Amino acid sequence: MRGKPEGRTLKQQFFVYFMLAAVFSCAVLGVYYFFSERRVLERNLQNETEQAVGYAAGQIEKAALRVEEFANQVCQDEAVRALLRRDRPEFDAQALAVVDDLDEQFQFVTITEDILSLFLVGENGLDIRRGKEAALADYGAVREAFCTPAYYPDGALTRWGVSRDNPCAFSQYPSVLPYSRRIVDAASGQTLGYLVLLLREAVFVEVCGAFLTREDEAFCLADALGQPVVCSEGWKALAASGLAAGGGTFPEQQTLGGVPYRFFRHPAPSYPWQLVEAVPMHQFAQQREILQSAAGVAVILTLALSLLLATVFSGQLARPIQRMVEAVEDIAQGNFDRELQHDSAYELRRLENGIETMQRDLKRLMDSRIAQEQEKRAAEIQMLKAQINPHFLYNTLNSIKMMAAMQGARGIQTMTEALGDILRASLGSAEDMTTLRDELKLLDRYIYIQNIRYKGSIEYEAVVREEALLSFRLQRFLLQPLLENAIIHGVACENRGGGKITLTVWREWNSLYIAVEDDGAGIPPDKLARLARGERLTSRSIGVHNVDQRLRMTYGEAYGLRFESRPGEFTRVTARLRITEEDKHEETPHPDC
Repeated sequence: MRGKPEGRTLKQQFFVYFMLAAVFSCAVLGVYYFFSERRVLERNLQNETEQAVGYAAGQIEKAALRVEEFANQVCQDEAVRALLRRDRPEFDAQALAVVDDLDEQFQFVTITEDILSLFLVGENGLDIRRGKEAALADYGAVREAFCTPAYYPDGALTRWGVSRDNPCAFSQYPSVLPYSRRIVDAASGQTLGYLVLLLREAVFVEVCGAFLTREDEAFCLADALGQPVVCSEGWKALAASGLAAGGGTFPEQQTLGGVPYRFFRHPAPSYPWQLVEAVPMHQFAQQREILQSAAGVAVILTLALSLLLATVFSGQLARPIQRMVEAVEDIAQGNFDRELQHDSAYELRRLENGIETMQRDLKRLMDSRIAQEQEKRAAEIQMLKAQINPHFLYNTLNSIKMMAAMQGARGIQTMTEALGDILRASLGSAEDMTTLRDELKLLDRYIYIQNIRYKGSIEYEAVVREEALLSFRLQRFLLQPLLENAIIHGVACENRGGGKITLTVWREWNSLYIAVEDDGAGIPPDKLARLARGERLTSRSIGVHNVDQRLRMTYGEAYGLRFESRPGEFTRVTARLRITEEDKHEETPHPDC
């Protein structure tokens, strides 16, 4: 006789799952009914307004481009630039010709219909005004607001402002939209003057109003900070009611003046603007009844689907799918040894077979990639060790010949011995490691040869703060590329006539630091940032890059090179190496220990 099974039977579990699914479905339906109105209406509104708002944004862009084209035409006019280059402004025939040309453009260029005032302000005192209201405007306020370098962030040439009070007190337009531009001399880079255009605020409002025609809606063209560039009268009323906008963001929904509003944002195609539309929620009331009638049907369908899904799929699919998900997660974490159980349906079994095939292929690919990377790194290191700079050898041999001609045979032996030592260290041994003492000796030989080439203009000093550090073992030719870089790009570039290079070695805890510093030309900030990211400045700058890679491969990603520089003052390259237990046994105990 069978004993009573422990726990619930599968049928009982399905019943529990069904009840949970039913309760959950009802809860989901209630939440859905509460939130679906907003989602559906948003979707409908988005579909209805996307084309209109998109076209409006495009027309705004076209209007802005027409303004910029007109401004560019004025600023690039050689006659205008000639006036701005003069020491003193004089209203002579040359200035009169510029004014006449501006008058002609105001007569025939369409966009000038929306320009209330044009101000051409020169750093030399030039003052030319055109437009309907320019003569009556507060010139001092215009110059103070728009004709200073501080108004143009990050050295920008142009700037669209936001809606502001009209400096002309006797205008029918209380607000204007400013556009200004710095006029820069191409040869010297100096600012010659400024062009300021004050446009009708309605130039963009009318474009939007032609396409955004819903009742009681309001719209605003805002900049990246959420400040209105231009806006409709309805938007101004919303702002007065406490519209929450800041940091370039707007709420999805907000009640203003007792009326709930929904906000939609649409970015402008080519400008840091966004078109924001506020639509009152009462416009959606007509669709609410449809949603309410559909809610009852949705409840029945949800319950039926819950029962069907719980009964048919939970037991048959959940477990094998979960196993496959876990297998895929293991593969994503780099574990390629997990085995799948083949006890599911035919289609799922095919999927399991596909996962296993992918698992094997990825493992094989990763193993191959790791092997290739190791071979590549080893080849690069060997290439660096075997590399002999042809220019270096050529210049050295030329120096030897010059010394032989000038001195007879004096000095040839010393220079030949120095070159032989370097070549022997580069090619004579397959040993990867050497001591810091031997490496410094090779650097002395290298500096001797370079001083022959640069006529003794290079001053070199090596400072080892602890004598015990001379026994530290490091890779061969680790420091020579740093010294070569300091000579070529530091003290010997741009006809500087030489300089001083200081090599300093010290220890901090379990790290050894070797700094090579020169007082040469320095590195520009942009190139310094690229070096900090591990990039090569040129295809030939393999030496320093490979030193950094060798250090990281040997000691880990926390080690390598650090670059510091100030143009015209100094460049410092610091190599960080790890002190191993073997190195500690060979050294004298640290004073702090």
